[in-house]
Amino acid sequence: MNSTGTIVLLAFLFAVVTAAPQPNQGRSEDPEPVVSVTTCGGHVNASSASIEFQLGGSIRADMRCVWIVRAPYAEQRFNLISSGLKQTDGIYITPVSFRGLGNSEKLSTLGQNVTLHSRSVMITLIVGHAPTFGFKMEYYSSGTSVSPDITSHAILTTAKGNVTYPSNGGDYGNLENVLFPIAPSVPGQPTLRFTRVDIETGSSCQFDYVKIYNWFDGNYLQVAIFCGTTIPVSVTFQDGAGVVFFSSDSSFTRAGFDFQYE
Repeated sequence: MNSTGTIVLLAFLFAVVTAAPQPNQGRSEDPEPVVSVTTCGGHVNASSASIEFQLGGSIRADMRCVWIVRAPYAEQRFNLISSGLKQTDGIYITPVSFRGLGNSEKLSTLGQNVTLHSRSVMITLIVGHAPTFGFKMEYYSSGTSVSPDITSHAILTTAKGNVTYPSNGGDYGNLENVLFPIAPSVPGQPTLRFTRVDIETGSSCQFDYVKIYNWFDGNYLQVAIFCGTTIPVSVTFQDGAGVVFFSSDSSFTRAGFDFQYE
């Protein structure tokens, strides 16, 4: 083959290679946060955010704040920028999936990074029994696009309340994952009571179920799982925070549940 033919062949092969589908390398992090949040808790649906609460100001003793992050990509990196929190306080990062809550990691050192492979994440501020000072943290989402882990949620911050799910009085849907963090803005020890339960029955609640988590010693501990129509025993959140998590599979929906806390 002459030199001209060789050049043509190499050009053809290069064009074939570059035209072929390339692996999805995923999305890189934003250069800076696209959203700023300054409230005690809330819903953050963005590829990155700055969460700044009472930075330079004081926070009351025994305060509890919960932020729910629902990012568009698979990897979430959390970084502590500035903090006046004490050793008895903590910012905790908890992954959430269709199975419920994973183990929490404490974000406590300036410049520290906590990276989770979970699109849905809970951030919990736990203040000790003395007043403290605020903080600033950031998170950045990157990687491949993923479906949401959480289909619905409500952060319950009043001193007492009542919840009906579904709120429209119909049956819940298939493949739901619903999160109800309970973290009253006024410090206390709320007690959770279910007054109605109508969830698909399974011998080990393997289809549809409700899980209850109680905050204790740096983690959300699962204290109950139930289904069917039997009312579970009440649970007191002695450290001031807890979570109700509901999940359904791909078939056989029912009328849901009611609970109250105070």
